[in-house]
Amino acid sequence: MNHSEIDILKRALKREKLARKNAEKILEEKSAELYHLSSRLKESNFVINNIAKSILGKTNYYDIAWEILINIANYLDTEDCVIYLINEETNSMEQIAAYGSKVKDKEILNPLVIPIGEGIVGSVAKSGIPELIHDTSKDSRYIKDIEYNYSEITVPIVVEGHIIGIIDSEHPEKYFFNEGQLVTLINISRVIAMQLNNAISLEKRKEAEGKYIKINKELAKKNEALEEYAHIVSHDLKSPLRSISALLSWIKEDNEELLNDSSKIYFDNIDKSLEHMENLISDVLIYSSISFEQIKFTSIDIKKLLNEIVEYIFVPEHITIQIGAMPPQIKADYTQFKQLFQNLITNAVKFIDKDEGKVKILYESDELFYKFSISDNGIGIDEKYHHKIFNVFQSLTKDTKSSGIGLSIVNKIVNLYGGKIWLESKLGEGTTFFFTIKK
Repeated sequence: MNHSEIDILKRALKREKLARKNAEKILEEKSAELYHLSSRLKESNFVINNIAKSILGKTNYYDIAWEILINIANYLDTEDCVIYLINEETNSMEQIAAYGSKVKDKEILNPLVIPIGEGIVGSVAKSGIPELIHDTSKDSRYIKDIEYNYSEITVPIVVEGHIIGIIDSEHPEKYFFNEGQLVTLINISRVIAMQLNNAISLEKRKEAEGKYIKINKELAKKNEALEEYAHIVSHDLKSPLRSISALLSWIKEDNEELLNDSSKIYFDNIDKSLEHMENLISDVLIYSSISFEQIKFTSIDIKKLLNEIVEYIFVPEHITIQIGAMPPQIKADYTQFKQLFQNLITNAVKFIDKDEGKVKILYESDELFYKFSISDNGIGIDEKYHHKIFNVFQSLTKDTKSSGIGLSIVNKIVNLYGGKIWLESKLGEGTTFFFTIKK
């Protein structure tokens, strides 16, 4: 081997040695990088597992938010960490949990409310895209809370494509947060999203139920006071009416020979007006007293009840009332059902104009409702009035004995039992009222 070949071999060995050193260095760097990545991954998994354990079984969204916050603040090693909830009614975000100087005994001092779309947090709430800001001084969206911070990391909490909250953390140093932490916060938001959302829904449901109970109690008190007032007013109004009626009767008797035919007609009209007024007061009292609280459930034999009504009311000889098969027993309030059927049957009889009047009362049933119908062959009701006749004081005739409340009472009772009422009618042919009662 000559000197030239030896030199070539030496240079090759030197290059190989240098390449080996470079490879070892790269391997060391990669190993260090993998170790660092593995450590970060373990740390990330550790904090995610800790958060999952800490919120397990919790149903109060404030408690859940505070547990999440403490774990995230420790993981990020920052004193400024906040969780916002979206308020759709105000289209803004409200701080519900915070870590740092603005908190005392888990109470946020001057909690910040940010409109959606404003600031870095508001932008993330609008876009749903996480953001990592290394220098907020270069970002015009930045909103200062207590102190100015240069680094900010912001992640949305999303449930089925719907943003319900924001995790936001800041630090006074530039470039403090990294991509790995951003990925960890995204994973945390996915882990907590459903449980936090369920807790929020539960709290809203409890709040709604509380308001509902409070409103019901207030309504019950008001209804009780109104019913008492209605009875007092009814008594106070009827007393002078009866006094007037008695005085008129005495005047007529004492001056029978002095009154001419016109005066007697005037007295009769006054009597009818007084009767109408008394009927109106009675019906208003009945209408005002109908409520669920007043129901006294008993087993009612509907066939027997209908027969009693037919015997009680005035039915002209030319009108026949046919009662079909009826349910043997219904759990309901006897007085209310008597008012219900009596009003409809009386109406049917009253408006029959045929020489041979017919009223039919039928029944059918399904899994959820009893369905009744009361039909007549009377004058019928114009379709344009069908939507009006169940309104209070709505009367389609000039009958002075009618208060215009009868069908309103019927409608209120049917609604009270979870049913509905409607009619079918043809002018000159007759009318059928249908109503359902929930089983």
